[in-house]
Amino acid sequence: MADEDQQQPAAQPAQPTRPAPDRRGPSRRTTARQERRQRSQAKRARKRRFFMAGGLIIALALITGLALPSFGVTPTPVEPEPRDVAGTQLAIQEGDLLEPGETAEYDTSPPTSGPSWAEAAAWGVHEEQVADEAVVRNLRNGAVVFNYQLASGSQRAELQAFVESLPGYPDCYVLQPHAGVGEGEIELTAWGWRDVVTPSETDAMRDFVDDHRANGPDAEIRGESCGSGSGA
Repeated sequence: MADEDQQQPAAQPAQPTRPAPDRRGPSRRTTARQERRQRSQAKRARKRRFFMAGGLIIALALITGLALPSFGVTPTPVEPEPRDVAGTQLAIQEGDLLEPGETAEYDTSPPTSGPSWAEAAAWGVHEEQVADEAVVRNLRNGAVVFNYQLASGSQRAELQAFVESLPGYPDCYVLQPHAGVGEGEIELTAWGWRDVVTPSETDAMRDFVDDHRANGPDAEIRGESCGSGSGA
């Protein structure tokens, strides 16, 4: 038969199948790695900008510091903050001159003003309490009196060494134990002023001395020496 005799075309070989492209995108691990890399680069960039800005500020400060003197401009010094006057101010107790041996009643103990004997106590260190009537005369002359109640021998020795190191010692200073002071305390007195401190507060003691030494009502007569103490 003609149809059977007709030659059939050869079969074509099968083409290989290509895998479909993966459209899922990069894996989460790859994405995290990229994000870390970007953050690291941004951090390094910020550091570079920071160091560049700091270097520029330092350079400008150096240039300004060198240039101002050449133009006759001197930087204004910064004044220290003013501090309050050391201690507590008390009312002045009026009082006349007392006869030798006569006693007085004072508004405070130890006193900071009031009647007094004509003869002052000797300047410097006293192992026993001096009569208030004599010490008030020292206060009138501009004294700073260190009244203490210290049981520790080492604290007493340190306080004495501190007082002896003050400018002008022994003039204008009296160091004595006093029954009116609290245990473990030091009470500094000057004319119309007082301050209560502990042995460790040497800065406060120095401030009190700086503010009140030679400030008694008779200090102008005697000047910085505050007189000669006993017999003044």
